[in-house]
Amino acid sequence: MLDKTYNGLPFRLRFFTIHLVFWALFLFLPVGDFMRMHDTVPISFFIKILFCIAIFYFNYFVVVPQLLLKNKPLLYALAIVLLIGTFSYIFSKFEGPAPFRHNQQGIPKPPMQFKKGMHVFPNIIMFSLHILLSSVLKMYVEWNASYKKQKETETEQKTSELNFLKAQLNPHFFFNSLNTIYSLSIKKSDTTPVAVLNLADLMRYMLYETNKEMVRLTDELSYIESYIELQKLRLTENNKVYYEVEGNPHGISLPPLLFICFIENAFKHGVTTSRGSEISIKFTITNNQVRMLAVNDINPQATKDDKSGLGIDNTLRRIKLYYPESYKLETFSKNNKFYADLAIDLNGN
Repeated sequence: MLDKTYNGLPFRLRFFTIHLVFWALFLFLPVGDFMRMHDTVPISFFIKILFCIAIFYFNYFVVVPQLLLKNKPLLYALAIVLLIGTFSYIFSKFEGPAPFRHNQQGIPKPPMQFKKGMHVFPNIIMFSLHILLSSVLKMYVEWNASYKKQKETETEQKTSELNFLKAQLNPHFFFNSLNTIYSLSIKKSDTTPVAVLNLADLMRYMLYETNKEMVRLTDELSYIESYIELQKLRLTENNKVYYEVEGNPHGISLPPLLFICFIENAFKHGVTTSRGSEISIKFTITNNQVRMLAVNDINPQATKDDKSGLGIDNTLRRIKLYYPESYKLETFSKNNKFYADLAIDLNGN
């Protein structure tokens, strides 16, 4: 609640509030201690406080931004020496003799006497500490602002790239599905109208659901199942397709269209109507991971499409953007079968 209220304040008011609290806490102990130790508080003590505040903010708003942040360390060091020396000299003109202190018996004790010029040394230490604190605070504020700006830029770039990749993927999927319907129409198959309706449902999902940052895994699996049913319409009895979901997909969300290209690839390169072939697609779901294993027979007669890798490359780029360190993809051939094994760690999102 407090954090929400604080973040809702205008920047200037937040800045003023933070610094007001800082100075109140920072000066509370020395002022209280001084007043406890002395009978009277000389005007020079309050002048020193004003000098400390002045040197703090002059360094914060002028010296650090104009010299240190512009990579001029030598000029900055020279400016600091001049600043501390000037303030110490000016303050020495206001500083009078130190007031008497009292011992435990109430007898006044004369103030400590310094050699000529040595009374300036405590002031130099005091002003130097304020300069150091001011510089560290300003550098931290600038670094934090730069870090936030960098993160915002990276987020904007990521969002733009993801939108671009999804815009590429939609027509890619659409053309592949049209090829399936085209093959059915060539055969004058009675299932062509069913395929058109099925494609309409798939495109409805593509248009209205995939614009979301995250979708429910149950919806994504239903979409994949509909796509598999569409592809099965053009297969013969020689072709076997096995689809299985192991685990509970409810309550899990993830970015859309991370698996469909691997399934498309299995149908495109693993199916031939001239001889028997098998495709196996299995999802294994746990609380922390979604794994897809797609296995298809290798069809040596599959045509080579120059743009066949668009969907796979596109999907891999999206996976790397969403899960840069928490995914594992293995693709390999074994015993005349092609394997695509993709595992995504949900905790890495």
